Amino acid sequence: MPNEGRPFLNVLDTMLGDRGKDTLYPCIRDLVEHGLDLARFAAGEMTPQRQDITQYLAAWSRHAGLSEEEASAWLVDYCVALLASLSRRTPATLRHSTKSNLRYIYRSAVPFLCHCANNPFRAHCRPDCPVYADMQAKLRAKASELAQPRPVARPLAPVIEPVLPVKAVYLEQFQTGLRLALDEVRKGTKMRRIVEILKERGLKTRTGREWKYAILRNELQTLKNSHVPPQDGCQGACPPERPNTEHPKGM
Repeated sequence: MPNEGRPFLNVLDTMLGDRGKDTLYPCIRDLVEHGLDLARFAAGEMTPQRQDITQYLAAWSRHAGLSEEEASAWLVDYCVALLASLSRRTPATLRHSTKSNLRYIYRSAVPFLCHCANNPFRAHCRPDCPVYADMQAKLRAKASELAQPRPVARPLAPVIEPVLPVKAVYLEQFQTGLRLALDEVRKGTKMRRIVEILKERGLKTRTGREWKYAILRNELQTLKNSHVPPQDGCQGACPPERPNTEHPKGM
């Protein structure tokens, strides 16, 4: 049916008013009035899909200054009437799909960009179109950008963190735990509560075992009985070397 889209073109003329003179471009008028004219494509040639036309017209609607609601008011019915032949979807599904495309175009601020006479819809185009020169400049800029070789991002060298030996890790945890235990003893905290605190902090003994009441008591007793000054860097809380209890030979 020729000129099936004429009612939609009339709706747009009314919506845009005086703006229509500068925004209803030849390709838009052609697509709205006739839809996709398959006669302009050679036999077996790949043709644009319904989604392509929908998003193109949605991007133009935003470009022309129509709100999302105004665009929906004409584009949803247009897609059902003129683009249904390009899809196997039901009219209800087409309506839902068109609204989704509009939501995407408006909320992602997708710009309107045509390819002038080389547009994929084979829609009418004229050099006297108000945006012809601007679109040509944008196409040249895009072609120039694509022609520029993009720098290859080199992967960053992995950061290798030093790994402490297991014994060193246990010793560090043990010293931290013993310092904490001594602080709690000075505060008057009971031994069993101190053991719970050490477990809550995930601290281990010098052999990597979980703290027990007996272990903590023995370590604190050993520290108390020894009269060796605290080791450097341990702030008075590091365990001293265990005293040698063996008697020298000959004694």
